[in-house]
Amino acid sequence: MLELLRSFFAPPLTGDTAQGTAKLTWIVRLRWVALLAQVGAIPPARHFGLLEPALVLPFLSVITSLALLNVGTWIWLRKRQDASQPHILAQLTFDAAALSVLLGLTGGAWNPVAPILFVHAVLGSLLLDGRLSLYYFGVLLACLGGIQTFSVIPSGLEGNLVPAAILFPAQMLFAVVFWILTFWLSRTLTSLQDHFAVLRERKTRIDRLRAVGALAAGLSHEFATPLNTAQLKLQRLARRHQLENEPDLSTAAEALDRCGEVLRHMAGSQLHPDGLSLDVADIDDLVERVCKSLKQASGDTVIRYMATGRTPRRALVPSVAFSQAVLNLIDNAVKAGEPGDPIEVIVSRQAGRVDVSVLDRGAGWPAVVRRHFGEPFVTTRPDGVGLGLYYVYTLAEAVGATLELSDRSAGGAIARISLPALSGSSAGTNTAPEDEPNLPRKAPRSE
Repeated sequence: MLELLRSFFAPPLTGDTAQGTAKLTWIVRLRWVALLAQVGAIPPARHFGLLEPALVLPFLSVITSLALLNVGTWIWLRKRQDASQPHILAQLTFDAAALSVLLGLTGGAWNPVAPILFVHAVLGSLLLDGRLSLYYFGVLLACLGGIQTFSVIPSGLEGNLVPAAILFPAQMLFAVVFWILTFWLSRTLTSLQDHFAVLRERKTRIDRLRAVGALAAGLSHEFATPLNTAQLKLQRLARRHQLENEPDLSTAAEALDRCGEVLRHMAGSQLHPDGLSLDVADIDDLVERVCKSLKQASGDTVIRYMATGRTPRRALVPSVAFSQAVLNLIDNAVKAGEPGDPIEVIVSRQAGRVDVSVLDRGAGWPAVVRRHFGEPFVTTRPDGVGLGLYYVYTLAEAVGATLELSDRSAGGAIARISLPALSGSSAGTNTAPEDEPNLPRKAPRSE
């Protein structure tokens, strides 16, 4: 019984797609309770002289109108499942007007239960969004003015009236305070719901990544041995029959080598959050060393490293895995452009985050990469495996960072790893490169 009552009065804060219908259903339930309370209030109101005998019939007429509205609304809800904000506004407006009439018949603003009108300020700020909530608050203020101006003062209240100059401002103040507090609480709950939805989505993505990782690890393990055997047998067969220069045999050997490369990438692309060893790393120093090592390994690659601002940029990262992720991004950038095109690597700090951005002068991110962002084996290069970017994405998910992809306004692509900065370091003011004054921060979503 207790659980039934709890579910009957449970507020519609589910966050589902039919929330408008849930809100209107909740209003219908509350209205039935209010109607029973109003009917039950007639005998004590008559006893204490708050309701004149001649006004009992108009009082019951208003209650009957509310009951008919409730029945009609319930039938409408059973036939349709698309109640909108204007529907809710109309229902609450009718309730406020009807309650104002009932109060006006029983003493208006001087009725001891007149503060019940403030409950509607709570309902309006809880159930209505944006401007509609403000509109409804204006309706409530008009109702307060109405029960001040057009009221029947019953015999039970005569001689005990608080001056209107005191009562009306006090009631207005209470209405404003009720609305502001409830509006703030309602928006806070909505923000928390959105935050939890993001966390659930993030957890789902991590679970999917782990499933793909387990599949990739299993495939790598199962195929490695037979693949090595096939390569050895093919080499032995070529030597035995002197077929080293045979084109078909060379093509088969290249295909097996390609398979081996894919398996090695798969085996090295799996990151598990529980197994990562996080270190306090100076991101400036880490990224700079990666850039220097690449310059030494490939003299033709032009890498321009830049750290903006002067504040320390430290974060908790697995140093080796993070270095590999930066290498992957730079490698993608090199392959996206023409030989000799400069690659820019920028380390910056903004709003409690440490950003590592890799910028190239290529054609921008292909549509297929954006569409399948965060998925393995997505590539547009004939010789690509599609695991380099996936490795970076997996690392970012594992350490609580984000990988963001965007295009440069002057042509080219941007890949950015955004890491949570250590709380002990102070924030600094940073600027982007001259041709990129405001780097886009929103990452594309996979479909």
